[in-house]
Amino acid sequence: MNRRSTKPCCLRTFLILAILTLTIAACGSSSDLATQVSGQWRNEKGNDAVNIKLTKDTSSLTINGQTFKGTVETIDNGSNTVHVKVATKDGSTEVWSLQQVWNDNGSAFKLMLRRNGTTETLIPVEHS
Repeated sequence: MNRRSTKPCCLRTFLILAILTLTIAACGSSSDLATQVSGQWRNEKGNDAVNIKLTKDTSSLTINGQTFKGTVETIDNGSNTVHVKVATKDGSTEVWSLQQVWNDNGSAFKLMLRRNGTTETLIPVEHS
């Protein structure tokens, strides 16, 4: 008797489905990361107000009343980081990064804002 094993076929099908699922999940989460970091924040040390608006059409970061227009340049899902090309006050452009830093149980995150060679920790503004 010559019986072919169905195991290689099932394994191949499982692997294809797993790769497809991971690809779809990774593609869908890119824009979600920009949405997740958008909102009202404040500097952990100085209580400076930070408003982040990252959308497909227009993006901006407002820090202490100063608005910087920008565009989402890249999203790195591996490091939970959004890189934004920002027009500065003097007319030049810089790439700022916003990185999610999750707490130990994964229920909330802070943002690390890297700009002008500095790093600031941002915490969400509590709404009452």
